[in-house]
Amino acid sequence: MTSEKTGKPSIKPYCYINGKIERADKLYVSCYDIGLLRGYAIYEGITAYGDKPFYLKQHLARFKRSAKKLGLQIPSTDVEIEQILKTLIKKNGFERTNLKMILTGGDAIRGIEFNVNTPTFFVIAEKWTPLPEDLYIKGGKIIVEEHQRFMPDVKSTHYITTVSLQVKRKKEKAIEILFTDKGKILECSTSNIFMFFGDTLVTPKDNVLFGITRMAVLDIAKKHFKIEERDVTIEEMKKADEIFLTSSYKDIVPIVMVDKDKVGDGVVGKNTKVIMDLFSKLVKKG
Repeated sequence: MTSEKTGKPSIKPYCYINGKIERADKLYVSCYDIGLLRGYAIYEGITAYGDKPFYLKQHLARFKRSAKKLGLQIPSTDVEIEQILKTLIKKNGFERTNLKMILTGGDAIRGIEFNVNTPTFFVIAEKWTPLPEDLYIKGGKIIVEEHQRFMPDVKSTHYITTVSLQVKRKKEKAIEILFTDKGKILECSTSNIFMFFGDTLVTPKDNVLFGITRMAVLDIAKKHFKIEERDVTIEEMKKADEIFLTSSYKDIVPIVMVDKDKVGDGVVGKNTKVIMDLFSKLVKKG
């Protein structure tokens, strides 16, 4: 059950921090943690269908790349992390579980340094909440904002721009915010973007985070469509026949409106439906 006022689960789920698994309200991060004080932290968002974390090997590889880039030390092996995740999945008993792994430098030293050997590593487990079903049938809207994320190849906790734009996003009745830079489209605030030009599937590849669902879509689409990973201008995007987003927590979301412009015919396209069907089969296959 979820509180209507806070949006938080009224029955706290089991979570993990530095070797302990407890209800979420029993686990705390130090007020001196450099992840809190300086935003020096990375995270990884994983979804689990039943008892299986989706594309876990790829998530762990990206987590390690982000940690290396920031000079952080992951205190657990891949095998140990997998066991932590599966324990949380089992103890919480959700049909589908969203898992957020967060790694910080631990307690700050003199406010701005940290000891690489004493990191903070915690995992938040939450029940997956689906987007409205109508969104997948009729498609959604995105809005465009000029912004290049800092260190785009790192999945950090630096989300100041994204958080500050949520009021505008809701006012515009948009599902996501598409970031652009100097006339080129990049990625959405929590998603990757794909476009169909005829039967050619196109997605940006520079200055973006390579999402895991993005990777899964490229895996399943290559047998059915021509694929291009390249720069895309805003003007070219406006001529796309179909657009969709990919995200671990949203899956495949068709887009039929960008700002006030209609995408293609303004309905979910046939090729996007093929991708959605292929992805559904991939998930079921495990």
